[in-house]
Amino acid sequence: MAERGPKSLRVKFREILRRYFFAGLLVLLPLVITIWFLGWIVGLMDGLLNFLPAQLNPFSYIPFAVPGLGALFTLAIILFLGFLATSVVTRGALRIWDAFLTRIPIFRGVYSSVRKLVESIFGEEDKGRKVVLLEWPRKGIYTVGFATGYAIGELATQSGDRLVNVFVPTTPNPTAGFYMLVPEKEIVPLQMTPEEAFKLIVSGGMITPEAKVESGGLD
Repeated sequence: MAERGPKSLRVKFREILRRYFFAGLLVLLPLVITIWFLGWIVGLMDGLLNFLPAQLNPFSYIPFAVPGLGALFTLAIILFLGFLATSVVTRGALRIWDAFLTRIPIFRGVYSSVRKLVESIFGEEDKGRKVVLLEWPRKGIYTVGFATGYAIGELATQSGDRLVNVFVPTTPNPTAGFYMLVPEKEIVPLQMTPEEAFKLIVSGGMITPEAKVESGGLD
């Protein structure tokens, strides 16, 4: 009896430690992952300043590092380019610049692909950016992806099924992912918006959009 008492106390103590440990993880992990992700974004934006000439790089004039300066600079550039892209006066000039970039060998392949992907996901029009559900990486396991249109050319003729271009982002970094050609019959169009899908993916399923009754096709 004397041995059973200390042993049960040790078991209870381990259970309490385990409960506290997992409860602490639930508090710490979301905070750490959020800080890491935001820090990665800020660091990526700060790195964009390295592509500027020394005369335009603010780090050339500041004797010490300012965390987040590149993020503010990048945000200002994005807003400025957005203003130019929506202005009637400068919209034509940007189209000419875009046409010039798409004619540069090697560069145009990557540029055109990335541009179409960004437009399909973040564009204001719903066409070509449908959120879909598909079985991946194997049967019985599902994931959320973005259908960016139907395969054309050789990709369409070499398969007996109508193929859909699908981009599947990774968690918690949705800027990376996988490109797949999926038969249309194997994907299920969803009603959630791309913004809702990104929240779902980045949060690892913790932020789930409300269910919508209607269901539509890709067109």
